[in-house]
Amino acid sequence: MRARILACASILVLPGCAERRVAKVAPPGTSAAAPVVVAESVREAVPNDYLRVGFLSAGIPVTSIAKPGALRGFVTATVLYSPPLTVEDYPKYSGLVNDDSKVLVAMRCKPPDPAKADAVLATWPNVFTAVLRDVALAPGECDGTPSDPGKQVACYAKGFSDPQESVVPTALAQTFDYARTIFDGQHAAMAQWLQAKYGIYPAFAGTGFSVKDSYFIDKQPKTSREILVKSVSSEYLIRNLPLKDAGCQCISVAPYQGRASDRLDPDFIEKQGGNGVCKSVDRLR
Repeated sequence: MRARILACASILVLPGCAERRVAKVAPPGTSAAAPVVVAESVREAVPNDYLRVGFLSAGIPVTSIAKPGALRGFVTATVLYSPPLTVEDYPKYSGLVNDDSKVLVAMRCKPPDPAKADAVLATWPNVFTAVLRDVALAPGECDGTPSDPGKQVACYAKGFSDPQESVVPTALAQTFDYARTIFDGQHAAMAQWLQAKYGIYPAFAGTGFSVKDSYFIDKQPKTSREILVKSVSSEYLIRNLPLKDAGCQCISVAPYQGRASDRLDPDFIEKQGGNGVCKSVDRLR
């Protein structure tokens, strides 16, 4: 790990290195910076202050950022959600939907060791780089077609190239065309592995922005115009660490009348949440 950090410090153009720099972002609600500066800062470097929300059936224990067996989970930058949104509105910006019938699980995470958390802005180039860090490949293992789906994804990631271009659509088209292949129906094993291990579904844009209102995209397809307009909130992929290792304060909130209209305040989560465990609270205020 130390060698990798030193390499990143000396050669910032290495793939995946710049993404692990930590942004200097003021706490939510205290910054006098223009929103555009804040938005840029959490994309040029990771913020190291994240939010993650989910809706689970009662009785499911939460001990890590993502579900057991996953390698990474999606989070968003806390600073982007101040003033706080309601439970009804917040999930939409992460491509999710509120579910009043399930337990709300919300966590605010400030990893004490950013290198261990290895958060990256969720772009396709960063995904491919992260896969190569998460899945070990032996020399020559990609000469054929590995039987293991994780190895298949890693070999595919290894084959990705990202040359500099002077025409933006050309650069983007190459990346998205390469990623599109995973979901073309002929590479189901790779697509299923990404879903299980990274939470990457066809609604994932790979631009570093989650697509608002995309939860039902399989039943409600969108045009490129709609997708671009709905690309609002920066999102990140972080290693699926235990809550304590990820510096997470976590709360779980059972359904109650009016929960959807209550605000999901990051400071409330931090103050009321369990340190490294998910603490049950009756209400969000």
